[in-house]
Amino acid sequence: MPVRPTFDVEMIAQRLQPPVLVISTLVGRGMYTLGQAFVERFSPDDRIEHIAVEDCLPSSAVSEDLRRYKVISSRMPVLLNLVYRVPFFYRRKYARESRDRPSDLSKMKKRIAALNPKTVLCVSHRPAFWVSTLKRRDTMGFKLWGVLGEYGNTLAWKYIFWDQMDGFLSPIAREALDYPFPQSLEFEQIELPARRAYYGLADRMGQSQAVLLVCGYWGQGPIIRVLQAILAQDSELRVIVVCGESRSVLKRADAVFSSYPNVQVYGVVDSLLPFLAESSCVVTKPGISTLLEAHAARRKIFLLKGMPVAEDNNARYAIEHFGAEWFTRDTFGRWCRAHHVHRSDSLEASLPA
Repeated sequence: MPVRPTFDVEMIAQRLQPPVLVISTLVGRGMYTLGQAFVERFSPDDRIEHIAVEDCLPSSAVSEDLRRYKVISSRMPVLLNLVYRVPFFYRRKYARESRDRPSDLSKMKKRIAALNPKTVLCVSHRPAFWVSTLKRRDTMGFKLWGVLGEYGNTLAWKYIFWDQMDGFLSPIAREALDYPFPQSLEFEQIELPARRAYYGLADRMGQSQAVLLVCGYWGQGPIIRVLQAILAQDSELRVIVVCGESRSVLKRADAVFSSYPNVQVYGVVDSLLPFLAESSCVVTKPGISTLLEAHAARRKIFLLKGMPVAEDNNARYAIEHFGAEWFTRDTFGRWCRAHHVHRSDSLEASLPA
C-alpha cells in the first residue's frame, strides 16, 4: 500500500504567502470547520482571516448555493444524485457567470480588498468558483489556491475558472482527479487536518460504554431508529445524541427517550470535542469534519448512509484508512461484545487476588 501523505505545516507556511484569507462555505458546515483547522496551522505572527463565502455573496447566490441545497438534501436527497452526476446544473452556473447575466460580486471584492491578501485559500468548490469568477473579472493580484475537502473526484470542481487558480491541495493523488488543471498549477497531496484539540484526545480513552450519535449540523439521518438499534444491542450504553439544527428531530428524540437516564439529547452544539472525549465510539454520517475529528481522536467510527457521491467517497476512504465500519446490527453488536469482555477483564484485573 502506498504511503499516505502527512499534513506538512512547513509546506503550508512556505507555499501560502501571508496575509492569507481562508474562504470556506456554510453548506453542511463541515467545510467551515475544515477551514478553521487550516487557520490553526498558520503562525500566530501571520495575518490570517477566515470567512464564509455566503457572507459576501448576493442573496440570489446564497439561495442557489445554500438554501436550496439544504432543502433538497433534507427533504429530497435522492435529487442530489442528479445535481452531483449530471453536469447541467454546474454548466449553467458557469455559463451565466461567463457571459450571460453575472452576479454582483462587489461585496466580495470589497471584503477581499479590506485584507489585501497575498493568498486566498478556498476550502470547497463553492468559494473557489466565486473567487475565481471575481479574479477573472477584476484581475486581482492574490494567488488563489483550492482545497479538495473530500476523498474523491467531484463534478463541481470541473466547473470553476481554472485559468485563475494557482495551486491546489488534495487528500487524494492528482492522477485520481480529472479536473482541467492548468500546466502552471502547483499541486500538493496532503492529509486533511482536524482542529488541533481533537488530536489531544488520541491518548485519552473515552468511557467504554459511551457512544456518540451525530448526523451532521443539519441533523439529517435516521437518528431515532439508529438510537433504538444502539440500545437494543446494550441497554446500559450511555448514548450522547447531537441533533444539530433539526428541531423536529430534537423534539422527537426528547419525546421518545426523555425517560432514559442513559440518553442525553442535544441540538446545536459549538463543538463535538467534549462529547468525543467522553465516548469510545461515534456513529455518524460520513461528513468530512466529523470523520476527521473522530479519526484524530482515535475513536471507533460506525458509518450511516450519507449524501450521494461526496459522502460515499468519504465513507470508502474512512473504511480503508480510518478503520471505520458501516453501522449494522452485526458490526455494532461485535463491538459491544468486545467491549463487554474488555470491561469484564478490566474489572477482574482490578479486584484483589
